[in-house]
Amino acid sequence: MVASRVVLVLAVLGLLSSLLRGLWRVLGVYRDVLPGLLPGTAARTLVAVSVLLLLAARGLRRGSALAWGGTVGMLALAGVLHLLKGLDVLEAVLVLGCAAWLLTQRRAFPVRPTRRSLLVAALVGAGVLALLVAAALAVRLYVMTRDPSVGQVARVERWLTPLDYVGSAAFLVVLLWTMLSPRRPPSLTDGEHRAERERARRIVQRYGGGTLDYFALRDDKDWFVAGDAVVAYSARGGVALVSPDPIGPPGEREQAWADFLDLAAGYGWSVAVVGAGPAWVPLYEASGLRAVYLGDEAVVDCRGFTLAGSARKSLRQAVNRVARAGYTTTFHDPARLDPPLREALLAMSGESRQGEAERGFSMTLSRIADPADTGLLLSVTRTADGRVDAFCQWVPARDVGGWSLDVMRRRTDLDDVPNGLVEATVVATIQELDRRGERGLGLNFAVLREVVEGRRGSRLDALVRPVLLRLAQGTQLTTLASFNDRFDPEWLPRYVVVDSAEFVAAQAVVVAGAEGVTELPVLGRFLRAGAPR
Repeated sequence: MVASRVVLVLAVLGLLSSLLRGLWRVLGVYRDVLPGLLPGTAARTLVAVSVLLLLAARGLRRGSALAWGGTVGMLALAGVLHLLKGLDVLEAVLVLGCAAWLLTQRRAFPVRPTRRSLLVAALVGAGVLALLVAAALAVRLYVMTRDPSVGQVARVERWLTPLDYVGSAAFLVVLLWTMLSPRRPPSLTDGEHRAERERARRIVQRYGGGTLDYFALRDDKDWFVAGDAVVAYSARGGVALVSPDPIGPPGEREQAWADFLDLAAGYGWSVAVVGAGPAWVPLYEASGLRAVYLGDEAVVDCRGFTLAGSARKSLRQAVNRVARAGYTTTFHDPARLDPPLREALLAMSGESRQGEAERGFSMTLSRIADPADTGLLLSVTRTADGRVDAFCQWVPARDVGGWSLDVMRRRTDLDDVPNGLVEATVVATIQELDRRGERGLGLNFAVLREVVEGRRGSRLDALVRPVLLRLAQGTQLTTLASFNDRFDPEWLPRYVVVDSAEFVAAQAVVVAGAEGVTELPVLGRFLRAGAPR
């Protein structure tokens, strides 16, 4: 990280040194200092080198050995150019000193390019170069066929020279960007991926107890296993997106996290965690990451829950309305459903779901009534004649003594479905768990709840709150919190953990895509318009 930021600063200083000097000094005396390297002056060449150093800083941050070697060479060249363009001794000493220091840090850059990445870079570079050369030749041939006079050709050459310069720079930028991009993990066959998932499942069943732990088994995740601990992640766009927190016996979890960071560094990935629990925040921050408050998860105490009292009036009315309409709720193991019921659930889920797939990287399983997922709980609410109008799938959560919400679904294609059907299904589940002697039921996640409700007093939160309230119009930003509040839950804070500042923008895009591309960045799937699921 230090090397990356030092090189970034030197690259910016090089750009400023060249561009600002060009505003007041005539550079003609330095023209053609390095003939054949790049056309023009030493200052212009320094601009190109500084731009390449900006790209190299990206590679250094990812631990690229190729970026390390290239940066040392470019810093040495930049130091010479500082002297040639105007005897800028101080700049030259700084740059050359950085090059000497970087030479001693070779072991900090272990990521070597794969043959595949070099091949891709070569093909991309060749394609861009061929395009640039073809465009330049086409323009020159067109001019010569129209007016082959010496004067016209000279004018065109003067016009094309800056474009050639820009094109050459674009070629180098594309080439370096491709070569310094993070490595991809080896591809697994479907059978190998399922085998890895079942290996992770055994760890989750033995050691996982958090409300998000079962979601480690989503189909779009990979699993890093160290001993009896597992880190569930997905590598997307150079970001290792982790969720939930590492799972395993105490002690081994922390070591697995350290080993996973080594793996991420070896591939050149930045690291982000979605839905992190407060107990893990100190460890993440000790790893050089930063935790940002994301919102709160609602957990209901089934033993103390009651519909009595004025505070529960609207909820009590919803439950009574659904009961008068003849609805009943039954409970099932979703892995052992009768085929007709399973087909009815899948059909209704597909009709009511927004999008083509179950979304929510951190808080949904991505599968409904899958035979591989044994030991789950399904609450099904039906009419008197057996039509399924709502259901909830729950995953085990031993830490709260019960279950955690996976998905909620209600029928949306008919007009005779009463309001409050989802609330009635949740209440029936709470009452069933209380009869079984179970304690907790995890519900929806409320994004930035404390900020929206004015519970956080920082100046930044005060500035952000009006924007969030405006953003909340037509979204679930406030409705999910109010929906959960009806059940008088305990609120558990959750965090998004991000890498250093230069990766935050890319990580926000990756998180947004993982949680649902139709939703707002970073806030994930929880801002989707409509009623609570």
